[in-house]
Amino acid sequence: LAQAHIATSPGRAQNSCSALDSQQRMAAMDVEGPAVVGMPEMAAMPHIARRVNYKLFQQAEVGAPLRIGGRMSAASSGEDRILTTTDGGSVKISTPMATLPPEMAGGAFVEVVGTKAAEDAMQTVGVVTMPGKEPMVDAELWDEAVKLADLPQLRDLFAPSA
Repeated sequence: LAQAHIATSPGRAQNSCSALDSQQRMAAMDVEGPAVVGMPEMAAMPHIARRVNYKLFQQAEVGAPLRIGGRMSAASSGEDRILTTTDGGSVKISTPMATLPPEMAGGAFVEVVGTKAAEDAMQTVGVVTMPGKEPMVDAELWDEAVKLADLPQLRDLFAPSA
């Protein structure tokens, strides 16, 4: 189609080719996506994890599949990491992963997926970072979105469907 257009109108064809070149360059750009650890484990979870903040985490039953956003502290060997949640809580993160990529372990905004292990602890199966440079996530906006999605009037709109 572009070849036929070139033959019939040379001036416009050059513009069309420039547009095609531009689109090809855009398609070839390296787009940064989220870093993910534990994708197979997250996919194998029997239930879809519900997105929560610290307040909703406290209300959830032990064993409930959850996903919670915040900033993870670096840990010394043998220590659990601490996730500071968007509403200011602290959750101990037990993870089977020996090491996490630096962008996850060094205070970047992450979403931790796993099950509630205790009142202030989570057994993690996966961790996802948000793409982009810091500050990439508005923690207050994230927290408000989580609270809105949990309102009884809106819960059905945001509830995961298996």
